Amino acid sequence: MSKEAISRVREAEAQAAEIRAQAEKKAATRIEQTEKACVAQAERAIAATDAALREELDRVKTKAEELVEESRREVMEDVTAMDAMARESMREAVKLIVWEMYDSCQ
Repeated sequence: MSKEAISRVREAEAQAAEIRAQAEKKAATRIEQTEKACVAQAERAIAATDAALREELDRVKTKAEELVEESRREVMEDVTAMDAMARESMREAVKLIVWEMYDSCQ
């Protein structure tokens, strides 16, 4: 091979090395940018999911409180009704006892 051909081959190799170095640099830059974008996207997704879950939790908590309050009202209504029935039964029981005592005394 002539010196000129060897010189061209070396020049081509140098250019190829330079192109490769620039490509590696661009690739590294793109990888870094992509990683940053992915981290930012993940953070946004986490924040959105967190907000949605907190909202759902608040909704469930509110519904649970409403159900507890409704149950409390129903129980109080039942207690009031039972108390009224017990008082009525108590009056009747007292009358029966008094009559039994009256009858036994005679």
